[in-house]
Amino acid sequence: MRVFSLIAALALICGIAAADDAATKVVFVCEHGNVKSLMAASYFNQLAAQRGLPFHAVSRGVAPDSTTVPTAIVAGLHTDGFDVSDFHPAKISSADVAGAARTVAISTDVPASVHVDEQAIERWTDVPPASSDYDAARASLQAHVAALLDRLASK
Repeated sequence: MRVFSLIAALALICGIAAADDAATKVVFVCEHGNVKSLMAASYFNQLAAQRGLPFHAVSRGVAPDSTTVPTAIVAGLHTDGFDVSDFHPAKISSADVAGAARTVAISTDVPASVHVDEQAIERWTDVPPASSDYDAARASLQAHVAALLDRLASK
């Protein structure tokens, strides 16, 4: 009986940890999951850590079309202090966004098959293409990320 109680207590603790983890998760989504959402997640995680905030971000794509990151984006993010050479894009799913603090769709729409809480979604439609103007995309994403963290921290 004591073992059962211990297992039940551990399950409860793990369940609470998983719920807390989801509540601090931000999901960035772009078309392929290896450029704008990856850049945003990288900047977000760095800034959240600098501010001592509990939030963390992941990058997802609506329609990933490769298993790598474009060379120019790897180089740009490397210049910004990030090593994404081992990153592999993943397709967004309902499990990714379940309970997330925020889902951010960057220049795309979340597929109807992915059930996103409309109260927890943002759409950033003004981010320039990083493939043609990395600096402009970086500036736009960094401004959006800073504003998002301000909003999340004030809740």
